[in-house]
Amino acid sequence: MSLRLFLTGAGGYLGGVLIERLARLPEVESVTGIGLTPPKAPLPPKVTFRQMDIRSADLAAAMAGHDVVIHTAGVVLWPAKMPARERDDTNLNGVRNVAKAALANQVHRFIHTSSMAAYDPGLARGRTGVDEDFPIGNGDSPFYYWNNKALGEKTLTGLFAASGTLLTLLRPIYIMGPRNRAVTRSYRRNAVNLRGYNPRRQFVHEADVAAAFIQALRTDMPGPYNVVPDDWVRLDDVWRIVGVKAAPTVPLWLAVTIVYLRWRWLGSPVHPSWVRDMLVDFTGNNARLKAAGWRPQFGSEAALRAAL
Repeated sequence: MSLRLFLTGAGGYLGGVLIERLARLPEVESVTGIGLTPPKAPLPPKVTFRQMDIRSADLAAAMAGHDVVIHTAGVVLWPAKMPARERDDTNLNGVRNVAKAALANQVHRFIHTSSMAAYDPGLARGRTGVDEDFPIGNGDSPFYYWNNKALGEKTLTGLFAASGTLLTLLRPIYIMGPRNRAVTRSYRRNAVNLRGYNPRRQFVHEADVAAAFIQALRTDMPGPYNVVPDDWVRLDDVWRIVGVKAAPTVPLWLAVTIVYLRWRWLGSPVHPSWVRDMLVDFTGNNARLKAAGWRPQFGSEAALRAAL
C-alpha cells in the first residue's frame, strides 16, 4: 500500500512532529503539508509544503490525488489583535472547508485533531476516567477553545455521516515533548498556585500522540479516541517538575486580571480564559485507543520532563 497524505497545519507544533514521523513510514509515498507559515525544520525528502489558508477556495484542487487527510490546523492561542470572528472563522469554517475538500476528492480517511477540550466542561469537572461516550460541549461554555473543538467535531460528524470516508477524531490532552520547550519555559516564568485550587493535569508525550495518528493511519478507527496517559499530576506537581522552587499563591481573580492585562495590552497570546481552563479538574480514559493497539510510552511527569 502506498499512501499520499495531505496534512494541514504543517508549520505548527503538532504538524512538525507528525511530518517527521509520517515521512519515515514505508507505506507513505508522499506528504503534502499546507499552512500559513513554512515549517522551521528542514523537510524530509517525501514532504512538500504549500503556503495556503485552510479556508482557501483552492484547497480542493490542492488536495486532489491524496488518500488521507490529517487536519491539525487551527487557532489555539488567540492574540488580542485577532478579532474573535476571525478566530472562529478559521477554526469552524476552516474545518468545514477542509472536510468539503476531502469529500470532493473522496479521500479514504480523514484524521482530525480534536482535543479533550471537546467534552462539556461543566459536566466533566470533577470526573475521573471520562471516556468517549461522555457528552461533548454545545459551544456555549466560557472557553473559546473548548467551544471550537466541540463544534468542529459536530460539523465533521454531520458532513461525513453518509460518506465513504472513515472519520477518526483524536482527542489529545496537553501535548508536551522536546519540540515544546517554550511551554515549560513559560511555566517556569509564570508559575502560580491559585488559592483553594490544586487541579489534576494530564500531559501526553508528543511521541505518543504521533503513535496515535500512525495507529489511525494503519487501522480502521471510526469515531472519537482519547489520547491521554495512564496517570495524572497535580498543578503544584507541574511547577516542581519544571523546576520552580517556590510558586506564589494568589487569588483566582488576581491571576485572571494579570493574564488579561498581558493579553490585552502587552501582546501575550494567552487569553484569560486559559486560567479558568486549568481549573476544570478531570481526567480521561484511554481504554478505547488501547483496544485499537496503541500503548502510551510516557506518563504525565515524563512528558513534562521531556520538554525541559
